[in-house]
Amino acid sequence: MFETKKTLIVVYKDELLMNQLKKMIETHDDEEDGIVGTADDSINVVSWTEKVWLGNKKAGNIQGKILFLGDIKGTDKLIPVIDVKFDDCGVKYGWAGNQAVLYVEPEALTSREGYDEFLKKLSDLPVPSFLKPMKEEIVETAGEETAAETVEQEDPEDKKKTPAFLNVAKKVLESGADAIEKVGKQVAVKSEEIFRNKSLMKRQMLFYGAIHLYKDGLENFMNQ
Repeated sequence: MFETKKTLIVVYKDELLMNQLKKMIETHDDEEDGIVGTADDSINVVSWTEKVWLGNKKAGNIQGKILFLGDIKGTDKLIPVIDVKFDDCGVKYGWAGNQAVLYVEPEALTSREGYDEFLKKLSDLPVPSFLKPMKEEIVETAGEETAAETVEQEDPEDKKKTPAFLNVAKKVLESGADAIEKVGKQVAVKSEEIFRNKSLMKRQMLFYGAIHLYKDGLENFMNQ
């Protein structure tokens, strides 16, 4: 019997983060012995910017499940009433009814020791198989601006092995995932720069949460 896909509206500010989550949802990664993350071909992702969301909300033209990624206007009223399903290193997600939110509290990582512990968990995260190359080839340069350049400069043969979105996604981790395992002044300095760059650290935290949400929570949210 044909089963209609469920619609998931993802409201975002960070397009890179949204694209990574969408890629995980749309990739056929289920195994013979069970579902990995969400069931393959079960979700239709509709991505809305914050501006589009606010316009549709005002018009009352909203159907389906809604996931807010990060600090979206209005989530401050939703967060107090959600049932929190995940809470680790200042990264949280949960839902109330048809609305879910993934958000971070950077103040949880105010110490360098706490940040290093977060990086250890980030590097040990059992990511889906198609994200493993991202962990294995961490780029040691910070800066969102260089992400597009990295994709363009990839060797054609490497592109065949690693989807372009992974090359961009490597920038999200920005050497941090391997920082505590590597030796070298340059890596240590770069990790310190990331720790001080709260915007970049928040992106790392949101990526960490997105992986956990996909693997452990999104299927339950969609089927409740």
